[in-house]
Amino acid sequence: MRWEVKISILLLITSLFFYVVNYLTFHDTSFIEKYILAQLGFLPISVLLVSIVLNSLMVRRSKKERKQKLNIVVGSFFGEIGKDLLRYLSKYDPEAQELAKDMLNLENKSTNELEALEEKIKDRVFKINMEKINLYELRKFLMENKEFVISLLDNPVIIEHETFTDLLWNVLHVSEELKRIINFDTISVEEYEDIKGDLEKLYALLSYEWLKYISYLHEAYPHIFQYEAKTAPFIPHAYHVKKGKL
Repeated sequence: MRWEVKISILLLITSLFFYVVNYLTFHDTSFIEKYILAQLGFLPISVLLVSIVLNSLMVRRSKKERKQKLNIVVGSFFGEIGKDLLRYLSKYDPEAQELAKDMLNLENKSTNELEALEEKIKDRVFKINMEKINLYELRKFLMENKEFVISLLDNPVIIEHETFTDLLWNVLHVSEELKRIINFDTISVEEYEDIKGDLEKLYALLSYEWLKYISYLHEAYPHIFQYEAKTAPFIPHAYHVKKGKL
């Protein structure tokens, strides 16, 4: 027997016990009947309060907690490798100046302006100049951080965030794709185009997820948002390159 059934039976027996005690003490069945009727009348209101109102509040709180935990994971990703990867890829974007212009003064933008920028980034066509990018250097960076990305995929909180999960899988896919090639100077045209397409997709996902993360910080942690916005990875002069990074 399930514990819910046992508790239900115990509560019913307890209620019946008190009704019997009431009858044996006062011998007033009319009061018991009126009281039961009154309680039945209040039952729908009780269900409304407990099942709908309180449940709604608990669900809202639970979503807020999950969102907070998720963005801690997202923040860890961008703090560890995401922003450096964005900085690196944006250096080989032939239209990087246009993107940097959109990202200027992020710290002064309103919620509506950030949402509009999210949509613009979502629809933007991201390009990578493959003739200039150093794939050996990129491969080394990705392989050094592969275990970290895998550890993030093991975190259960990211299951509800499909786009961020997609980003992590793409990071691993590009890592494996670059790993299997020994000499990038001898690859076929098809392989060359595949790598280009995968890098551009990764670049787009990184950009969109970073901006979503920034928008979350804008509402939840304004002081952290100010720092992140002022060190936007798309603006070359807004950061200092760390030793050992790309």
